Amino acid sequence: MASKAQQRRHIQNSSNHQQEIVKIIQRVARRFGVDRVWRDWIEICAIALAKLDLSRAEARETRYLEVVGRYERDELDLLVQAFAHLQLEFQTLVEHGDFADVLGATYMMLDLGNAETGQFFTPYCVSRLMAGMIMGSREDLAATVAQRGFVRVHEPAVGAGGMVVAAAQAIRDVGVDYWDCMHVSAIDVDLRCVHMAYIQFTLLGIPAVVVHGNALTLAEWDHWYTVAHIANGWSERLRLRRMADQMLDVISSTDIQTRKEAGPAPAVAAVPAQPEAVLVEPARAGQMMLF
Repeated sequence: MASKAQQRRHIQNSSNHQQEIVKIIQRVARRFGVDRVWRDWIEICAIALAKLDLSRAEARETRYLEVVGRYERDELDLLVQAFAHLQLEFQTLVEHGDFADVLGATYMMLDLGNAETGQFFTPYCVSRLMAGMIMGSREDLAATVAQRGFVRVHEPAVGAGGMVVAAAQAIRDVGVDYWDCMHVSAIDVDLRCVHMAYIQFTLLGIPAVVVHGNALTLAEWDHWYTVAHIANGWSERLRLRRMADQMLDVISSTDIQTRKEAGPAPAVAAVPAQPEAVLVEPARAGQMMLF
């Protein structure tokens, strides 16, 4: 489990809304245990926020009824109150422009971190520092957006989503609108993490698809599209982006073949081909990796 020092640090830095969420989860947990209640609560919160995704509406509604069926009426009322506190917390963050990994910190406050699996969420101050370095300056981001239309952020082990939240804040802090100029593809093998990340991205208006899957085996079991992804037409924007990238690949391949047929050019410098391909392609695609 998380160390007592880690738990105390998160509690000391928590807001009133987070503290109320913790109290409610612990109260309802008298029958089921904290881990079970937390897992159920974030799942029904995620399903409640995913109503706009009509392609999965029926299956998720069935699952929602299955989960809430475990609880008494008074317990459900408490879980609804916890959801209200969560929404108010994110409303406050947006109004003040100072983001946070709310659910990751709350998870640690409940002492749910698992030392055996290494599942401890990075403190948000560290995520914020790393995201600022990765996302670059206002000029870098503006140049990418001007050339490519938007930047893509990929997170292969999203956890509660703290690094992505920090990336959104870093983009916003340099004056770029992440709702329109950033899209996130995130994945995690742990369904709890998928739900936590999806909730946080949705409540912050981050365009994203959160995949329940395995980044190593490339297995994918479910996709969660945030409201910002659906409302801002990101599926079509990504489709057009892929088409443009394919056309550029064809043009590039044709140019290479033409140069081969014309014979070798005068040697200027020996440049390894593979490192160039590894570095140039992600940069051309406007993709950034968060770890």
